Amino acid sequence: MLAELEDGLVALIEKSALAGRLRSVAGLPDGGAGQLLQRLAVEAPGVYVAPLGFAVVDGLAAPRFEITCVARNARGQEAARKGDGKLIGLAQMVDAVLALMDGGVADGVVFHVSGVSYPRDAALADAGLCVATVAIEATGVPLPPALDEAALAPFETFRASYDIEPHESAAEHARWAGDPPDHTISAPEASETVTLQP
Repeated sequence: MLAELEDGLVALIEKSALAGRLRSVAGLPDGGAGQLLQRLAVEAPGVYVAPLGFAVVDGLAAPRFEITCVARNARGQEAARKGDGKLIGLAQMVDAVLALMDGGVADGVVFHVSGVSYPRDAALADAGLCVATVAIEATGVPLPPALDEAALAPFETFRASYDIEPHESAAEHARWAGDPPDHTISAPEASETVTLQP
């Protein structure tokens, strides 16, 4: 459910007139704070979709997502906020996202805007970024059906990584869990891969 809704929201933005003014429309990228800021700065202006926690009542979900708008302008913060006639500004991006998402439909689900926030963070300012988040939600969405195990690919490989005393960050652990694992910065103290025979 969540993956389909996220993809549907990204597609909704990509099909809009806003997309033609952006360099990036995607799910919110992974990575540590520094790496994420660097990527957002390179890709700005961009709009990113990320799921949030949500309530479930009587078998019906109220999925919530955050649409993050990121602007940057070499002419300074005011140009990044308001636009300069060449690059879209944060205010214009937020207006477009509000119009697009309030009543917008993704994967057959109707969303409504529930709020807008403007994070104030020294790291964002240092990177020259202006950021706003638009919170959206839907209500009364049926939960997905039970998992159809017959539709799953056969389980063939089990891989485990051990870091007995957690010496590395959660971001590094996430890199190790990738397929294939990423050991470019750090590596687990021990690892095991088991390939099952058919």
